[in-house]
Amino acid sequence: MKVNELVQNLELEVLCEGESFFSDIDGCFAGDLLSLAMSNVRAGNVWITVQTNMNILGIASLTEASCTIVANGMNIPDAVIEKAKEENICLLRSEKGMYELCLSVGELI
Repeated sequence: MKVNELVQNLELEVLCEGESFFSDIDGCFAGDLLSLAMSNVRAGNVWITVQTNMNILGIASLTEASCTIVANGMNIPDAVIEKAKEENICLLRSEKGMYELCLSVGELI
């Protein structure tokens, strides 16, 4: 499955398509502890979090995540969204909680 297909299936809000919007998804990691995400998110993974600070972009870039989904409809600062656009990082948001997103992503990929 590709990121754009995941967006359609889960009705995700696209904050920034980024360069990986049409890339294949290869797994998923859910977690908010940034050091844990840094060591567990793999290239091509969907990363689900409720963190909204600038550090999520660094981890998404470093790990080459296919996309980052911010769960629970968390408010993401405009500066983070603008930086995602500058860095071409796929940033998505969902009103759904992490558990529900994990189940849905697991069923789809």
